Amino acid sequence: MNFVAVYLLLIAGGIALWAAVPGADRIDEEFYLHAHVQGTHRLIAARFATTASADWPDLREHLQRDFAYPVRLLGLDAASAALTATQQVALHDGAVVIDSNHNRSYQRLAGSDQVIALGDFYTYAPPAVPWYDSDAMHYAVMLLNVVMAVAVPLYFLVYRVWRDVYALGRVTLAIQDGRLDVAIPAVRTRLVQPLQEALQGMASRLRTLMDAQRILADAVAHEIRTPLARMRFGVEMLREADDQPERDRQQEGLLLDISQLERLTEAGVGYSRIGRLPRVQRAPLQVGELFAQVMDAQPPQRGVQLRSEIDPGISLRANREALQLALRNLLGNALRFAHHHVRLSATREGDWVVLAVDDDGRGVGVLQRDQIFVPYVQLHPHADGFGLGLAIVRVVAEKHGGRADVVHSPLGGARFRLLLPA
Repeated sequence: MNFVAVYLLLIAGGIALWAAVPGADRIDEEFYLHAHVQGTHRLIAARFATTASADWPDLREHLQRDFAYPVRLLGLDAASAALTATQQVALHDGAVVIDSNHNRSYQRLAGSDQVIALGDFYTYAPPAVPWYDSDAMHYAVMLLNVVMAVAVPLYFLVYRVWRDVYALGRVTLAIQDGRLDVAIPAVRTRLVQPLQEALQGMASRLRTLMDAQRILADAVAHEIRTPLARMRFGVEMLREADDQPERDRQQEGLLLDISQLERLTEAGVGYSRIGRLPRVQRAPLQVGELFAQVMDAQPPQRGVQLRSEIDPGISLRANREALQLALRNLLGNALRFAHHHVRLSATREGDWVVLAVDDDGRGVGVLQRDQIFVPYVQLHPHADGFGLGLAIVRVVAEKHGGRADVVHSPLGGARFRLLLPA
């Protein structure tokens, strides 16, 4: 409402300032009136010139019947009293003179001391007009136009934007209070839609981060509990051990538990570091070279054949270190469960480059295909894993603007895929 009041005050002030500026409007009005009465004065002067001076009063009364404003016959001195010195000189010379109020005109009749005066031009009774053509109706229409000119822009340009921003502001306060499940309202203003989309994405990301933080805290507490219990028990046994072989065995167990905790810490730090990145920096990569580096970094597995297939013309822009980490995790997972064959492949599917790792192992059930990408979830627990490898794979794909999934493999086991923008 304050904005509307200021807006109306600015309009009224502008109109008042425009009306108060002197000078040009007065000159234009005098010129306009002079142009209109000049011909009338010439015609009247011609009538008086052909009429005897004794009959001039009768002629004036006869002419008055045809004029809506007064037509008077004045003496030169009486007419000059209403004029300035400059106008008096012009009147003596026979020119048409307009008074300072712009509502009367004067002209001296040639060869006499009589002056024809026309006006006041604004005191005549106007003819009857229909109500729809009256001044009041004209003012009402003008006022309606002004109101529409103010109200319509205010509604479309101010009120709708204010309404949408206010709704998003309430959602922001709810998110600030920790209510991340609040619904993001739909907005109608295109100007505010990017803000609504950004807020929706931020809320979704916050929910994901909070869920990941909760899962991380629960899983770390669960994973640490067992090694710590073994270490506590090992310390007690080390204190009570009498012979050196028993001490060595207990120390070896403690070192294994410490090594497991270190691997857990490194995996958690790596997952958190990649998850915090808004986007990864990308550069052109040779897929064949990338596959070769990943395959060379994997220790050979007895009885498992590892090979790669790359479609010609594959080009990829990605972060080398992040992609190597994801592919190493996928390849290590496949080698762990494969019976005889593991295959790396790169294909082009529409706007996506698909990096896939196939194995001929037991596969992944349909109901478990989303669950295995959750941090610290292991469908088949093993001593060297913590359930973070596939979670890191999904995060790497999402940071590249893609996604990760698992489907059935032609080899009979599981096919883990990284779908990245071409």
